[in-house]
Amino acid sequence: MNKIKSWGNFPKFKNQKISVYHDNFSFSNTKYLAKGLGRSYGDVGLNENATLVSTESLNKIISFDKETGILDCQSGLSFEEILNTIIPEGWFLPVVPGTRNITIGGAIANDIHGKNHHKDGTFGNYIKSIKLLRSDGVILDCDENKNSDYFNSTIAGLGLTGIIISAEIELKKIKSAYIDVKTFKFNSLDEYWEINSQCERIYDYTVSWVDCLYNKKNSLRGIYIAGNHSKNLGNNKSKREIKLKFPFTPPFSFVNNMSMRILNFLYYSLNKRSNESMKYYKNFFFPLDVIQNWNKAYGKNGFFQYQFVIPKENSQKALKNILEILQRNNQVPALGVLKNFGKMESPGLLSFPMEGVTLALDFPNKGKKTKALFDELNKVVVSNHGRLYPAKDALMQKKEFHQGYQKIEPFKKFIDPKFSSSFWRRVN
Repeated sequence: MNKIKSWGNFPKFKNQKISVYHDNFSFSNTKYLAKGLGRSYGDVGLNENATLVSTESLNKIISFDKETGILDCQSGLSFEEILNTIIPEGWFLPVVPGTRNITIGGAIANDIHGKNHHKDGTFGNYIKSIKLLRSDGVILDCDENKNSDYFNSTIAGLGLTGIIISAEIELKKIKSAYIDVKTFKFNSLDEYWEINSQCERIYDYTVSWVDCLYNKKNSLRGIYIAGNHSKNLGNNKSKREIKLKFPFTPPFSFVNNMSMRILNFLYYSLNKRSNESMKYYKNFFFPLDVIQNWNKAYGKNGFFQYQFVIPKENSQKALKNILEILQRNNQVPALGVLKNFGKMESPGLLSFPMEGVTLALDFPNKGKKTKALFDELNKVVVSNHGRLYPAKDALMQKKEFHQGYQKIEPFKKFIDPKFSSSFWRRVN
């Protein structure tokens, strides 16, 4: 048995078998789950006492129409490999998360969102078709018209409907590999709302870094970042990438209250009140990819990313409650990312985004203290009709999952009988 960990290094399961998918793959009497590049933070990609099926062999582009921007590719192909192919031809993936080290299959199964959700929705909105292998050996062709129930259940289906073999994706036309970026400082939630209302009309991509625990009570400050693909045709040259590597997992976390207060202060102070610049797409979309294995900085106990979304009408009150809890508990998030989601609904039955506000926070794992903090935060999220993101979660309880996702029961009809995950067993 191999020891497989999530990206957050918690939980850790020794008793998981790994098999590599191949053309004549057959299913026995165990539980299965497809495995991509392992960038889910909690246990949604883990399968204790069962089998993970690596999709590393499903790494080919089947076809790429450079005129229409329709890409047909296998599910184990990474975003990095795809972007290296399509950007020189003037195309971009319709939605990208904060890392390019994920697979197409993982992006569909978790229905990823990005900085452009307010305009473009989730990755699932751009899936044209899916080939889905079920444990009975049948490969289903799924789209909006054919096997549509399996199509809608596989998008955001957490890998539970079978193995995604391949998918057709609608790409986004671009003229440049660079992004025209505008940044703004804000010193309160009210300032954030004002800046966001203006920028969402103008910019395709918006997101904010936030410092949740600076001295002003129950408020926050941050840097609002907005961008559009540059229209300057002269900016298509690739830029040399600098990569660093975190060498080992230390016995203690380098990320603590003191270090984060200092880094938050410096990051906020060094940014101008407003600024315009041009960034290479990797620097804009994937800044943390510069440091390989950055998750090791949190030490042997790992870390959690706590991400929730609150409906628009409840978001202002809920965010103030969340900030009060964070300040009272004095656990400084290592990373805070604030973003508004738009109205576009995903076809996925268990898709995370809804119209409203999402906040993602990274916390070192302090055991019972962190669990108690999350229990308190969860009460605010659930009472305001919000939900937590399964791809980031490691501690959510059954009640919280079922209250946040209203389509669980219809979804269950399309789960493959031989597929499961540690996350699914925990919340059902």
